[in-house]
Amino acid sequence: METYININNGDIKVAEKLKEIFTPKEGEYQVETVDLVKRIFGEDAPEEYDYDWYVDNIGTKWVYSEYDHDDDCESIDLILTSAWSVPQGLLERLAKVLSEIKSDCYISGTYEDESYDPCGAFIYAGDYNDIEDWDAEFDWDKYEEEDGLNDDEWRDAYMSLESELVEVYLDYVRDKV
Repeated sequence: METYININNGDIKVAEKLKEIFTPKEGEYQVETVDLVKRIFGEDAPEEYDYDWYVDNIGTKWVYSEYDHDDDCESIDLILTSAWSVPQGLLERLAKVLSEIKSDCYISGTYEDESYDPCGAFIYAGDYNDIEDWDAEFDWDKYEEEDGLNDDEWRDAYMSLESELVEVYLDYVRDKV
């Protein structure tokens, strides 16, 4: 499962926290599961890998990240790869950590399994979350007929779900004021 995350309304402190969480150890190119979970969950994370805890609290048995830090604090992107499912618990906790730094910071994004089943979009903020699977089924026959080309139209359609979820969230925020 690939999870594509957009960090929205960040600032320099949010970027510094993301760098702290997602920068791999020297000589490595990704942050492995145990380190990633400890960096996000802090004292709430188990000292050693605990399969049941990870499945119950992260939403998957393992997860690792790809992150390239840059100085753009307004919008920051990262990718998580996980087994079986979206790491919903990790996303929810990450959003809470970031919203403690900057209250209007939120994360949104999309996810897709290698077979596009499931795929969908999500949004997480300090006190808000929503995740929805895209209901349309990918047309593998058409994909094969076209030699694997032109799945962009389908991908654009399911990725539009993220925009819809963000709009609903922003309405929620406006209504709270």
